[in-house]
Amino acid sequence: MSKTVVLQNLGLAIATNNYSPKLLSYDFLKYSDIVPGDWELAKQPVMSDQISQIAFRNSVTLTAQPNLISFVEVISAKELTDVQAPLVAHNYVKSLPNAEYQAVGIDIRGYITATDMGADTSAQDYLRSLLAPAPWQQVGTEPVKASVQLAFTLENKTLSLNINEGTLYVSEEETVPIVLFNGNFSYQAQGNTKEERLESIHQLLDNWQGDLDTYQEIINTKFLTSEVVLQDAPQTPDNEVLVSQA
Repeated sequence: MSKTVVLQNLGLAIATNNYSPKLLSYDFLKYSDIVPGDWELAKQPVMSDQISQIAFRNSVTLTAQPNLISFVEVISAKELTDVQAPLVAHNYVKSLPNAEYQAVGIDIRGYITATDMGADTSAQDYLRSLLAPAPWQQVGTEPVKASVQLAFTLENKTLSLNINEGTLYVSEEETVPIVLFNGNFSYQAQGNTKEERLESIHQLLDNWQGDLDTYQEIINTKFLTSEVVLQDAPQTPDNEVLVSQA
């Protein structure tokens, strides 16, 4: 049976020079038409010199740090046509055209569950299957924990991919062990003038759909094939894992 990575989060990060987190405020977002006026806050905004954060009930969160603004959206239960974070990022840049924008990062998080890993296979088993057998895997009294960091050089971009264990919280009583695939595509703004760099930033933000397709194609065809996913692997003991929220 074909196995596919479950998409969880989409993030767009914009690096700038001389950017203050205090520029991010709910009033600014609302009255500059960066977000629709009917968007409801999920919690009280955070405002400080080092970080500002505004989270909405539709699972879109904006976070500002010195020289960085990010737009993150939980997309696991959404059609791609309903994803809002890229549009919000475009609107934000249009509202602050004089900012010194430097680069764009497209971040994609997805996961697979134990069912996708094969019968009686744990997240630890799956991660160890990506590594060549070696004596160090036998060190210690418990199965060694592993995470994998990879960098792919593609035709016109690079993909940094981190693979590690995680836990999906289904409810307060139920959790599911998963393997997380955190991908990052990084781009530098191009152009010699402010106008050229601003246009470049908008073009780079539009890469998110192509990057999402590339991410899914690589995970699904290179990491979830029968040659990689273990079958009938021995069960390993449960261990503490990275927490992630669906």
